[in-house]
Amino acid sequence: MSRTAALHLAGATVGYGARPVLVDLDLEVERGELVGVVGPSGSGKTTLLRLITGQAPRHHGRVEVLGSALPRQGAPRGVGYVPQLEGIDWDFPLTVTQVVLLGSAADSRRLPWFSRAERRHAALLLERLGMEGLEDRHIRELSGGQQQRMFLARALARRCELLVLDEPTNGVDLATRRDILGLLGELVDDGLTILLTTHDLNFVAAHLPRIVCLNGGVTADGDPRSVLDPAVLEATYGTPMRVVHDRGMVVVVDAEPVMGAERALTAEDA
Repeated sequence: MSRTAALHLAGATVGYGARPVLVDLDLEVERGELVGVVGPSGSGKTTLLRLITGQAPRHHGRVEVLGSALPRQGAPRGVGYVPQLEGIDWDFPLTVTQVVLLGSAADSRRLPWFSRAERRHAALLLERLGMEGLEDRHIRELSGGQQQRMFLARALARRCELLVLDEPTNGVDLATRRDILGLLGELVDDGLTILLTTHDLNFVAAHLPRIVCLNGGVTADGDPRSVLDPAVLEATYGTPMRVVHDRGMVVVVDAEPVMGAERALTAEDA
């Protein structure tokens, strides 16, 4: 294992019950990297994140997070997690500040009491993420972009070194997607390591320096120009796709026109 690695998986087989989802998975992410994981539904993207955050059983193999072996129970220290927004109960009676403080409580286990320092830290995180003035708002009153920022603040409240995000751009408009990418870029510049999953191939092609294609195991790993190849994508998704190179950009489109016109592959397609 590299001494600088934030994540090291060697021969990791992970599943639920007797059937594995990921088989003999080898993956290494260096500290300070921004990595996108793509693949079809059922390919193991969310299972990978659940493994890293201590939420999935490990059949066998080696998993090291931030230089330490994954604990047998509980989440590893130094890891922040941002879930898919679709799985959140938005009617739960919590304010924005309370959600962020729950990130601090994940390690301190001192619910429902929070120190003045923790409250100040939460306020500073919300201010940095453009959420100033929304601290006391109920979570259901937020826009999709504000909800993502709130959960980013909750993850950062753990003072994490590795941040993992499950479909952070799903269901948000293009402007919000750019805002989220800008925030992630700033966090990487500050030294954070980020691993995210997404269905949006053109999002990762345009904005992420490294892509891991996943379908039960790693089918490709590298920069967008080398990974977003028709043969690689067909091996990953099980269906033919076209890749267009336009003025230095890589664009993935359907192999067959839909209703008489080509269209870029987005979250709804994968």
